[in-house]
Amino acid sequence: MTKKYTIQLSKRAQKDFKSIQRYTLKTYGEKQVWVYTGMLKEGLYKLEENPKLYGHTRPDIPQIYRAYKIGGHSLIYRIEEQTVYLVAILHGNMDFPSQLE
Repeated sequence: MTKKYTIQLSKRAQKDFKSIQRYTLKTYGEKQVWVYTGMLKEGLYKLEENPKLYGHTRPDIPQIYRAYKIGGHSLIYRIEEQTVYLVAILHGNMDFPSQLE
C-alpha cells in the first residue's frame, strides 16, 4: 500500500481558493462554483496520493516548485518528505514569477 502525502495550504493558497470561489460565484453562478470547487478539491486529493505524478516543473518558476494545471488555474506546490505544501493557486493569465516572489 502506498503511503499518502499530507497536504498543507499556505495562507496565500487559502486566500487564492476563497477568491476563486467568490469570483466564480459572481461571474458564473452557484452551480459552476460547486463544479469548479470540486475540480480543485479533486486535484488536491490526487496530489495527496502522488504529487510527483500530476505536477510538473516549469521553466518560469523556481525548480523547487511544481505546477498542476486544473481548469484555468495551476496548483503551485513543493514536496518535502511526505508533505505537499500548496503555496498558491494561480490563474493561467498571471505572471507566475512575480506571484511567487
